Amino acid sequence: MEFDGNDDAPKPPPNAARIVPHFPLFWLLIPQILAFAFCANAPWFSEIPVSRWLFAGTLFLFFSVAASVGEHLFSNGKNAPLFAGAWKICFPIAAFFLFCTWWDFRTPPLEDWSEKSPREVAIEFRIEKMFTSSGKNFGGIARAEKISGEGVGALTGTRIRFSVPKKLFENAEDVPAEGSFLRAYGVIAGVKETEFLKGKFLDYLRRERVSAIFSRAESAELLPRGDSTFFRWCANTKAELRRKLLEISDGSAWRERAGRVLGAMLLGDRSLLLPEQKTNFLLTGTMHIFAVSGLHVSILAAGALALLHTLRVPRLPAWLAALGALWLYTQIVGAPPSAMRAWAMLVFLFLGTVFGRGRMAFHGLIFSAFFALAAEPTVLNDTGFRLSYLVVAAILLYGIPLAEVAGNAVDTERWLPRHAVSFPRKMLAKVRDGAVSGTCISTAAFLAGTPIVTAMFGICSFVSLAANVVLIPLVSIAAWLGAGALVLSCFPWCGVFLGKMLFAVAAFPLAVIDFGTEMFSKIPGVAELSFPHYAFGIAGSLLLLALFFCGEILPQLRERSLLRFALPPLALALFLLVFAY
Repeated sequence: MEFDGNDDAPKPPPNAARIVPHFPLFWLLIPQILAFAFCANAPWFSEIPVSRWLFAGTLFLFFSVAASVGEHLFSNGKNAPLFAGAWKICFPIAAFFLFCTWWDFRTPPLEDWSEKSPREVAIEFRIEKMFTSSGKNFGGIARAEKISGEGVGALTGTRIRFSVPKKLFENAEDVPAEGSFLRAYGVIAGVKETEFLKGKFLDYLRRERVSAIFSRAESAELLPRGDSTFFRWCANTKAELRRKLLEISDGSAWRERAGRVLGAMLLGDRSLLLPEQKTNFLLTGTMHIFAVSGLHVSILAAGALALLHTLRVPRLPAWLAALGALWLYTQIVGAPPSAMRAWAMLVFLFLGTVFGRGRMAFHGLIFSAFFALAAEPTVLNDTGFRLSYLVVAAILLYGIPLAEVAGNAVDTERWLPRHAVSFPRKMLAKVRDGAVSGTCISTAAFLAGTPIVTAMFGICSFVSLAANVVLIPLVSIAAWLGAGALVLSCFPWCGVFLGKMLFAVAAFPLAVIDFGTEMFSKIPGVAELSFPHYAFGIAGSLLLLALFFCGEILPQLRERSLLRFALPPLALALFLLVFAY
């Protein structure tokens, strides 16, 4: 049942929360995160046999089942609270131990190569994480799929840290994306256990279960993601889209710069950006628009759904068609982990919205996080994963409710009959509502991500809030128009001409994004801050997430808008004041 906002329409009770706090998977997600965080950061974890974790988990699971049965059998007796308390204690402990067992089963093996001498190898690996590339090399973390050489067979399936010179590729700017496969010939070397504990970077490699380091590559080549016709078609399509993009953006210098921004935005190819463009986007905190992740998927999903709605396609088929098209898009751009996580998150959000009648989007987010961690436990250490889920949770718990309150506060037409509002006032109201909503959502994302970004990069860009408020709506428009231009350019005969015509329109918001970041980067507001340890950044974001969640489920906060929405910014300011330096 849908409500049209009339006064006589039924309304939910004032104390009803948008999010149902009694949700079993949420309380299962907590021990899952705790278990994976413990396994990743406890160096002595690998010394305990996995059979002990399994036995402890099974034992406490038996106790929790017995307590649950006892609670039902003696539901009216005086011992019922005792059984209920025992169940609430034993079940999370059982889940913790069982997830520790799952961590050992799912994570890549860790081979001790600390005492092995360096040796030459031929290796094929799949890139899982890319680091910022230097002028001569690019590197990251990869999983060794195949490896040949003297006594190196044990490294098959383990993670390695790799560094490959750009000069080995035909185009030195073609840095492979996450999910790409490489074949290379070079030197593999172990990392001593003592060196893992020296410095933040080596400690990070230890948490990522890196067994060895591959460097001094003499040859390297990109491999298709698979031998199937579909994967080859995806690779060829991406190359063709890049060629079409260069063709339709050919012309003046500003069109070329706009084309570079669009290519980096839609294809996830940051190598298209000029050095000064990269610097401007980094300083303004808008570099995230070039990571094919939740922002891209949500923007393209909104555009696809709007188009299908215009064509009067029913809701469910429209969603299924949009999800299918977005899955194909993620495959074409190389299926980077961030894009696949964003697509899966969208699927669960859609399911939660459908089955929860619009009130369970947060439950869909919980489902997505739970299954993403179950499929790949080490992704918990990925900064992109943390930021994605923290930001989306902040938008659902804080940004959207704040937008509702702020929108009602500035809505001067809500008391007037609809026929009494003129068309210009309606258009101004839409612009105003969009600005208010964008500001609130950007504020939520800024609050949730600032502690982790500060811990990761050592900067706190207060300009990023204003930059994102102004530029993100333009990103949406540019992405929709640019995607349409690329699709049109692929049609035969007059496709390139139509693509150029539509790109001429898309070039305006792209140019504003390009030069807008340049202007914002010159505004003072980037503070160099650091935390004593990277964990402080995670703790700060989790503290804000807890405040967002409490503001949604606790009537004491939910019914006091000023306290609810002022508390997180004050907590962030106090946290930075106390712990950052």
